Amino acid sequence: MCVVVIAGGPNKDLTKLLDQIRNAERIICADSGADALFALNTLPDVVWGDMDSISEKTLQWLKENHVQNRVFPVEKDMTDSELCLRSLTKDHKILFITSLLGRLDHVMGNLLLSMRLVKEGYDIVVTDGITWVYPLYGPNRFTVPERLTDPAYTVSLIPLDEGAEGVSTIGMKYSLSDKNLIWGSSLTISNEFDMAKKEHGFVMKNGAMLVMVTPKS
Repeated sequence: MCVVVIAGGPNKDLTKLLDQIRNAERIICADSGADALFALNTLPDVVWGDMDSISEKTLQWLKENHVQNRVFPVEKDMTDSELCLRSLTKDHKILFITSLLGRLDHVMGNLLLSMRLVKEGYDIVVTDGITWVYPLYGPNRFTVPERLTDPAYTVSLIPLDEGAEGVSTIGMKYSLSDKNLIWGSSLTISNEFDMAKKEHGFVMKNGAMLVMVTPKS
């Protein structure tokens, strides 16, 4: 099981994540992230944030069902999403559901925040229900979940910080062997699965990168 953290923002498809949400150890919403659960009639355990974007209808629903709110000032040093994520300890597996097609500053901020937390020792997977993002740090061997290994999906590697060292592919159409990747390069955009192989993934000797698995269209 995992803890589910749901951020606000548009373009999230929670219908594809119902099993993970309803079987979660705990559900934490950042402000208007609770609106998405209201549409599914699924209660969170707690809602964190400044409550500047959540709907009145959702607030009333939470109140009627005695869901705890943790209210913070609008002017603060962390986003609502970071408050939620940092309320958890490093021994939790976290599914962070957030918009990946909304405001660019929010999208980039949440992806970089996730990478930073993984560097600190957290275990986080990011998704909007459509695209899946896996932040990897340090020596790592990563296998793409079988449910995502489909010809309809593409896989991109986005190196961050000082890049990723010694990256090799496993079961991918375009192979890499002990390749050093620098940030800002488009070399590793849009790889594909070699469906003749049983395992699909990547080995990294050191560094930081995001593995993004997303539909081709």
